Amino acid sequence: MIGIYDSGIGGLGIFKKIRGILPYESITYFADSAHFPFGDRDKDEIRSITLTALQKLEQTCDVIIIACNTASVNDIDYYRNNITAPIIAVVPVIKTAAHVTDTNHIALLATTSTNSASYTDNLIQQFANTVTVEKISCSGLADAVEYDDVNKQRLLLEDALKNLGDIDVIVLGCTHYTLIKGLIQNIAGPEVKILDSNTAVARHALRIMHETNVEQPQNTPEYIFLSSNTDDASYRERITAILQTL
Repeated sequence: MIGIYDSGIGGLGIFKKIRGILPYESITYFADSAHFPFGDRDKDEIRSITLTALQKLEQTCDVIIIACNTASVNDIDYYRNNITAPIIAVVPVIKTAAHVTDTNHIALLATTSTNSASYTDNLIQQFANTVTVEKISCSGLADAVEYDDVNKQRLLLEDALKNLGDIDVIVLGCTHYTLIKGLIQNIAGPEVKILDSNTAVARHALRIMHETNVEQPQNTPEYIFLSSNTDDASYRERITAILQTL
């Protein structure tokens, strides 16, 4: 069983990629919607919330994916030290962006917490020290995606991306943003490359499952959707609707 953890619906893009690469594996998706959003919480709070959820998934899952950049960059080592199952963390694809930029000017569109994390700074220093990286924090955008507020999504993005200059690559540092990748592309313009981590995470999951020999192919894999919200039924309906559009 593969476990996927996110603050809400953002990890559904990763769920879809994993289902495509590992079509015979069962998956449990846990949306920590009772604690959503994470983007403006402090590090200790994010760490505590995330570990509690991972401990629940560990009871039934052989591999766990943290499909939330904010949770991952705040303290991935802490989670790995406290969870026995292999953990795959989604982080911004800064390295890829640095390789594909032609202008040597890229942007990281992420939550305030992700952009301010030392882990993010280390990624930039290690993989993009020869290019200019603009951190663009878009507070409220994850909320607008989570609650399907299309008008707010556009207004926030138009404000955040109004002065791109010669930026030719935008890294999506929040999985919620991947669900509106088309809108981001539309606002940024066709000449700007929009990158996310979804495919890379799914491929890494495949490698880890091979290496640890925990594959359990099923003729009819089970997909379980859980939420820390009290209204699980309503949340599952929302997830089903989103998956139909991906």
